[in-house]
Amino acid sequence: MKHIAALIAILTVLTLLGGCANSGLSMSKWFSAPGESEPDMQPSTEPETDIDSGAQYREELKKRIAQRKVNSASRSEVIVYRPPNRLYQPDFSHKSLADYAEQLTMDLVKNGRMLNTQSRVGIASFVTLDHHLQYAGALGNQLAELLITEVQSFGVPVVDFKMTDKIAVGVAGDMVFSRDARRLAAGQNIDYVLSGTLIENEKGVRVNARVVAMESKVVVSSATLLIPHFVVQALQPRFIAVGE
Repeated sequence: MKHIAALIAILTVLTLLGGCANSGLSMSKWFSAPGESEPDMQPSTEPETDIDSGAQYREELKKRIAQRKVNSASRSEVIVYRPPNRLYQPDFSHKSLADYAEQLTMDLVKNGRMLNTQSRVGIASFVTLDHHLQYAGALGNQLAELLITEVQSFGVPVVDFKMTDKIAVGVAGDMVFSRDARRLAAGQNIDYVLSGTLIENEKGVRVNARVVAMESKVVVSSATLLIPHFVVQALQPRFIAVGE
């Protein structure tokens, strides 16, 4: 009977403690010193706010993000993308500008019906095809010089109109050529002029050559060929190493 009475007493105490917890009463009131009391819990008057989990869609947030992207893009630098150069660039090549000058001359002689051993031809610089037609560059000048040798090798007389009437002897050398029109002969006995235009594209430089009669301005022969980029760059490299 004693064990049953003790068990009943324990259950009674547990029941009382559970009721205090559910009713919001604190046990500290029972065991606190006189004059000490736990502050009363007052209900909060502040409005409850929903916790932003970031998963909810908000129109104003979307607008702020879009405006931030616009502002950052306006302050950033413009980067121009350049595709890599996939053209053929050999480390070494036996092809030179003289090979293309020889091929061009063979085509001109083959297509030229009126050219013979009595035709006097003057060879001018090849110019870039633009609205000025006044820029020859390294390619245009060197091609014209090589064509002098190639055309003459086919038996066609070539007139070198850059030759002066006198030989200028000086410390730097003995000069006979000039580009000063005042030092050149006023009249040149030339029947035909060989020249042309240069058109650069993604594969190289297209050379359009023609032989034109001086008096009638009639094209008596023409030819075209493509000079690859690696041959043109060999005439005037883009990067020049300067030693100390």
